[in-house]
Amino acid sequence: MVSGTATAHPARVAPRGRRWRDVPWAFLFLGPNLALFLVFTAFPIVFGLAISFSHWNIVEPMTFAGLANYRQLLADPLTLKTVTITLYYTIGVLPTSLALSLFFSILLNQRIRVLGFWRGIFFLPMVTSGVAIALVWKWLYAYQFGAINSLVALIGISRQNWLFDQHLVMPAIIVVAIWAALPVQIIFFLAGLQGVPKDLYEAAEMDGAGRWQKFRNVTWPLITPTTFFLLIITLIGSFTGGFDIVWNLTQGGPLDSSDLFVVQLYRTAFVYFQMGYASAMAYGLFLAVLLVTIIQWRSQRRWVHYN
Repeated sequence: MVSGTATAHPARVAPRGRRWRDVPWAFLFLGPNLALFLVFTAFPIVFGLAISFSHWNIVEPMTFAGLANYRQLLADPLTLKTVTITLYYTIGVLPTSLALSLFFSILLNQRIRVLGFWRGIFFLPMVTSGVAIALVWKWLYAYQFGAINSLVALIGISRQNWLFDQHLVMPAIIVVAIWAALPVQIIFFLAGLQGVPKDLYEAAEMDGAGRWQKFRNVTWPLITPTTFFLLIITLIGSFTGGFDIVWNLTQGGPLDSSDLFVVQLYRTAFVYFQMGYASAMAYGLFLAVLLVTIIQWRSQRRWVHYN
């Protein structure tokens, strides 16, 4: 007699021997990526952490130093100076680039004439290397024949030594960094804007909402996840990036007034060959970025709205 209720069949589980036979195939497909990860990611991380507790100049044998490099990092006056310059750079780049990219992405999301041309103009820095960007802007900032000084001279302002003035060099570098950061941010903001349902705008218009009300009550809440993502990656990029631009524009000068932390890290490692101290600087930077990211991640509950 057959029961009227359906009997649930348990999920089929491969025999143990067959599962072991699949292991070589798994390593066959995962092997190349796993090898690259171990050689170029895992090993450098572990090795860098190891040499941060040692004195090593590449030529002489490595000697154990304990926490000496980290104590030197905290006590060195140059650390405070480079951290301050890095914070100045970050505060200059982060809010301005996000605001401009959101503004331009809203414009590019409209139906305007020759839209493809304007999108190409804004995305041009994305396909340009940092070195090329720095060299072009170095020519634009040139004192005698630079295009920027030629323009300011037309309105009666004297020519400026943008890259050789201690007070002007960081604003000049921040302008270059913002210009280089805009394309990626615009792409993400455009994707976020195009994901906002059109019927929400129609409903807002029926309620009499203007452009500002629609942006504040419809657009902004729905693009806060995109804004949060860009906030994190831009902050990390400001802390750890900017080397290619600064090194090719000023190499940290004049008088170390544009000496970012990553520039000093590079100089410590590959000019002074203090590999242990440079590794301690790198891991100190990692801990700072990790701490700030955790704070941002916890603060998202207050202003990020997920659908």
